Amino acid sequence: MKKSLFFVLISFTLMLTACGSGTQTSGSTTFNHGIAAFINDHYTFYDVISSQDNTSDLSEIYIAEDQTIDQVVVELKGYQEPTNISEKHDMKQVLVYDDLFVIVTEDENDTNNSAIEVASQGFVRDNYQPSFFNGLFAVWMLNNLLGSDNWVNKRQNECQYREDCYGGYYASGGYYKNSDNTRSIRSSTVRGGGPGSGK
Repeated sequence: MKKSLFFVLISFTLMLTACGSGTQTSGSTTFNHGIAAFINDHYTFYDVISSQDNTSDLSEIYIAEDQTIDQVVVELKGYQEPTNISEKHDMKQVLVYDDLFVIVTEDENDTNNSAIEVASQGFVRDNYQPSFFNGLFAVWMLNNLLGSDNWVNKRQNECQYREDCYGGYYASGGYYKNSDNTRSIRSSTVRGGGPGSGK
């Protein structure tokens, strides 16, 4: 009797372990970069949206609970130094890792938290309005980061005649999710982790 009970308990434990590991892998980031994996493992996933021009260009949104922008930036730099980092301005700061932009802002739903947006270079180039980066990067630096010698001026001209230029997740995320031209890639249901998980 004791042996059979022991085997039942062991089987149940193994089943729970398998289920837990399956849940973790299903929430992996879509970006093949170390900093994206770190963010995915250490902060709470919130949403993902796709580009107006190319649905393979994505932006993932995470929440850093009870952490300021400065605290998040220190953690990210501690894991991996960015190739470029902006000034902190207007409650936002940008870290660039190769072809990924990591944009840290105050969470407008809860000012105790910070929001982390991980966006491909293509997503930023094709969707963001240049004014979002005012005070963060010099014009020449922003052009250089986006692989163009005149991105700022060209994009400003485009945005004068468009209502859908992206101004960050809280300003434009809902529009991008619900636009006829885009789709939400993953559910916006908050999943696991939170700051410090997986450390």
